[in-house]
Amino acid sequence: MNSISRYQLAAMLIITDVFGLFCLSVSISLMTLYGLLSAAAMQFLLSLISVLHGGRSAKWQHIIYLLYAVFCGGAVFASLWRTSGVIYIPYEDRNGIWGRLLTAGLIALVCLYSSSTGLRAVSRAAVIAAAAGLLCIIIDFASAAFTADWENLFRPEKQGFFYGFARGFAVSGGLGSFFVLLEKTRGERSRAAVLYFGAKAVLTAVIVLTSLAVAGGIVSVTEFPVITAAQLSQPFEAQRIDSLFLVIFISFAAFSVTLQVMTGAYLLKRIFPEFSRWRSCTMTVLILGAALLISGRELIMARAAAAAAVLIVSAAAKNPLKNSADK
Repeated sequence: MNSISRYQLAAMLIITDVFGLFCLSVSISLMTLYGLLSAAAMQFLLSLISVLHGGRSAKWQHIIYLLYAVFCGGAVFASLWRTSGVIYIPYEDRNGIWGRLLTAGLIALVCLYSSSTGLRAVSRAAVIAAAAGLLCIIIDFASAAFTADWENLFRPEKQGFFYGFARGFAVSGGLGSFFVLLEKTRGERSRAAVLYFGAKAVLTAVIVLTSLAVAGGIVSVTEFPVITAAQLSQPFEAQRIDSLFLVIFISFAAFSVTLQVMTGAYLLKRIFPEFSRWRSCTMTVLILGAALLISGRELIMARAAAAAAVLIVSAAAKNPLKNSADK
């Protein structure tokens, strides 16, 4: 694996986490936002401790990270299938197994091709995709600032702080890849952590506030408030923002799975050095299998617990990494 910059690492990780925010279901409120931000802050502090005092992972830690990559990759496909009826991913029967497999197969082919190009190429493409997604979010937020009812922010909702806190851990699909790919990141690892979690907190606030402002009146009855907000936003007279959102949504889904495939393939090489071929294909098959098992279930608490376990595992690393730029 080639080395990457902290900006490229942050772009890949943020894409994965933002996709999780796109797929937020059930109603949201300001308390949800506070929970999400609190979870991000706790993850940052624990990650920073691991970065400053941790080190290179042992084989047993690689196994934990590998399982987490498979689980998170499967969760991405499961989220994609759950939202397919809302964002109109076309296939004959959105509830049918063959339609799901067709959609998953097409994305899997994209992921296999992307992973075959190497970490550096994917990370560069992720920066472009992240920039396009940021543009979409900015346009959506600007539209909300002028047309939305900001009093929607203060509507009482049933979901409270704990819901948002658990969600904050559940949507952190890039957390395992952060610790794995940190060894391949140039420069100070602490700065990479600050960049990643800082950008994540800002984007989380913007996405949730925009969704509340645009769809606050119906968040209690809509299944996916962020997606609904993107569909309701209309900054241009001739073109709706949800067309751009659909492109960004699918791109982010593909990048999210690709990240897990590449992370898993790298870990397979570290765990089984003799396993030199078909690692990406193996990871793709494992992720699709996990997706079929997860299908129809969000498993919020299980995903949150898995993310917390990754943080704990990372703190047990030995052989400290140098916290300076690689030569």
